[in-house]
Amino acid sequence: MLKNFFKDKKILITGITGFVGTHLAQKLKTLGGEVYGISKHQEGKNIYKANILAYNEIERIVKEREISICYHLAGESLVESGQENPYDTFKINTEGTLNVLEISRKQNMERVIIASTAHVYGKNKLPYYEGYTPKPTRPYETSKACTDLIAQSYADTYNLSVLIPRFVNIYGPGDINYNRLIPKTIKAVFKNDGPEMWGGKAVRDYLFIDDAVDGYIKLAIVDLKKVGKNRIFNFGSGNRISVKDLIEKIIAISGKNLAIKRVPEERVDEIPFQYVSFSKATKLLEWEPHVNLDEGLKITSDWYAGILQQGENEKK
Repeated sequence: MLKNFFKDKKILITGITGFVGTHLAQKLKTLGGEVYGISKHQEGKNIYKANILAYNEIERIVKEREISICYHLAGESLVESGQENPYDTFKINTEGTLNVLEISRKQNMERVIIASTAHVYGKNKLPYYEGYTPKPTRPYETSKACTDLIAQSYADTYNLSVLIPRFVNIYGPGDINYNRLIPKTIKAVFKNDGPEMWGGKAVRDYLFIDDAVDGYIKLAIVDLKKVGKNRIFNFGSGNRISVKDLIEKIIAISGKNLAIKRVPEERVDEIPFQYVSFSKATKLLEWEPHVNLDEGLKITSDWYAGILQQGENEKK
């Protein structure tokens, strides 16, 4: 059914060269999709180098390629970047999303999927449900909450086929952003260096990349009549774990005898517990996570060991 659905469909992924975008593009191609992408940093076959803020350029690409499905993944995605550059974070995330939605409206797009995050819920009763009012505080989460509201507005006002997935922390092979906890920790362990940790008590949920991609795929094919007015879907795994326990688990997987290096400063406005209910996705999308944390971390650690060792060999 999936292969028939995507066969010859023209699909655009903004942020296609990012961690999630790369995996999603590969999966869509195996399902027969004709995949195009927009990247701020590089160009290549079916990939256009363009800024998501460049409305006319994005519109030209959509028109020329007759795009019918758009996955909007481009944007600022790090809490730390939001803290350091709030203006840019708000501008890129809100205006970039607005560009995608307006172009999709004018082109009468078949389906538009706007990537969001579970962090928008802020300090709410656990687990987070899709009907909760977001309570973000920091610039990154607030910017994403704004884009969610804009996307929901386009769905309500113009009957645009918008869906808004809110993911917990996604991890797995291919993520080369070493500012994120799991890549940063695995890299330190590989170098026989005790990984750094501030705080350590915060509890989060972690979703393996293949399960996240499966969620994105099923969002494209779901019948909107089943979804109703609320276009938000939570995606999680139930792999809830504290930062400290996660770091210790990665060290244990490595088999090395390393101690955590404690950093005295804390993250600003850190919320102690964050995790979602994904019962809506299970019911309406027939989606469920398949990779548990131990298995996912082992796969991920092995992948990083390979590329980091390759990097060491090239230095010799």
